[in-house]
Amino acid sequence: MVDPRKEPVSFDEIRADIEAKQRSIIWPDYLAATGRVYGFLWNGDPKAKIIPRAGLVLFGLHFFAGGIAFIAASIGGEPEDRFYPGAVIGSVFVLLALRMFRNALLFAPKPLKSEGEGEFQSDKS
Repeated sequence: MVDPRKEPVSFDEIRADIEAKQRSIIWPDYLAATGRVYGFLWNGDPKAKIIPRAGLVLFGLHFFAGGIAFIAASIGGEPEDRFYPGAVIGSVFVLLALRMFRNALLFAPKPLKSEGEGEFQSDKS
């Protein structure tokens, strides 16, 4: 990124900086970016920071609430008002939400201590 406070910058450098920032809205770069997002939604990332995890939880809550609404519409009310395929649709939404919750809580495993690590060992020489 160009910092205009440090030194004079040419127009070409500013233009290159702006084009680099806007590349993610053009087709090939957009496709790569969305692939990473969908990969994070479906597979999770043990090294993800707290903000993507919080977003994933909110997205999962959206699916969970929608699924519960479909299930409630399929089992509640009068028989003529029920939407029976809603139970299947709602179940799929709830399962997707549970998958997202699992991915949000997926953390990297902590390394196991090897034998003798952290203990005082005498120098055998």
